[in-house]
Amino acid sequence: MSKIVEIPKLNRLERKAESMLLTWSDNHEFELSYKTLLYWCPCAKCSPSRDDENTASELTSKIEVISFEKPQVSKVGSYALKFEFPQGCNSGIFTFERLYRLCKNENPDDGKPYVHGAW
Repeated sequence: MSKIVEIPKLNRLERKAESMLLTWSDNHEFELSYKTLLYWCPCAKCSPSRDDENTASELTSKIEVISFEKPQVSKVGSYALKFEFPQGCNSGIFTFERLYRLCKNENPDDGKPYVHGAW
């Protein structure tokens, strides 16, 4: 039986030039790069690219050449954030759980491949 982990509330998000600083209600503060954020984009276009080594490498190469600017950030309901980059994918909706797991250097997909819109 898997352990249910309560995700702390995101208290603050500060956008920097190439990363963002996230402060959570459990008093943890993490810096998350925009490159990491885009690599782990949960949209139907980006997610399958992480499923094998060759396409993951291609995705990484595409992200590496992007000249980052601070993305626009908007709330999606009470469960997620959407990031709009001048360059790069703008389709992914990042749940607070996904963001917290990325902050902790965890695989937010639990290592599962993308299958028709769900893991």
